Amino acid sequence: MFRESTFGADAKVATSLRVQPKDFKFSERISKHRNIVSLYDLSPCIMLDCYIAPNATVIGEVVIEEGTSIWYGAVIRGDINKVNIGKYCSIGDNTVIHTAGSLPTGIPASVNIGDNVWIQSNCTLYSCDISDTVVIGHKSVILEGARLEHGCAIGPNSVVPPGRIIPANQLWAGNPVEYVRDLGKAELQQIAHTLKQNNTKLREHKFEFLPYNSAYLQKENEPEDLNVSADELRGSFPYTHDAVVAKTSKGEIY
Repeated sequence: MFRESTFGADAKVATSLRVQPKDFKFSERISKHRNIVSLYDLSPCIMLDCYIAPNATVIGEVVIEEGTSIWYGAVIRGDINKVNIGKYCSIGDNTVIHTAGSLPTGIPASVNIGDNVWIQSNCTLYSCDISDTVVIGHKSVILEGARLEHGCAIGPNSVVPPGRIIPANQLWAGNPVEYVRDLGKAELQQIAHTLKQNNTKLREHKFEFLPYNSAYLQKENEPEDLNVSADELRGSFPYTHDAVVAKTSKGEIY
């Protein structure tokens, strides 16, 4: 299929609109993605015992305390203002945390997340303040200037408007969020238990991304692995005990 366009009596330009099908995918040997990125003179500060997923991205002035996990596809941008994340938090898959330049109320436009906070997948946090032991449900949005107090919970698919304060130990949900009910002690303990389980899962994922291959640890032992003959054991070493003694007596040192 061709399209012809005439610019003069004798000038004709044929433009091909046919696109050749491709039966292969483009691939690069080396990924250009960096999950920890410095920006200008701002560098992320990540404590020990944290897990940053390979395809997550942490940019700029971000502080992540110990035991926190940043799961797959999450983006944390400290490029405009600072992002502080406390201990033993879980930032879910594809969650985005970023900041505004300033807020009209005059309060700091940074993001502050306390300890033991569970942020589930596909959430967006924008210049807000999250206290300790808070749960934010899937696909929720926390907008600028909002404050979530200790022990509160936000239901899935909820939107917390700018400047809204969510009281402690309460469940809010909806768009915009509305009060649902108070949370009991058992539910608050369940949050802590879930985060403790998440810390175990963190270690398992982190173990899989060691600089050396650990797949052999998952292999089950077979009878031939356990029953090794003396000849096979002797052949595993370049020198037997008798050979080493003989060479050492000749003055050769190993």
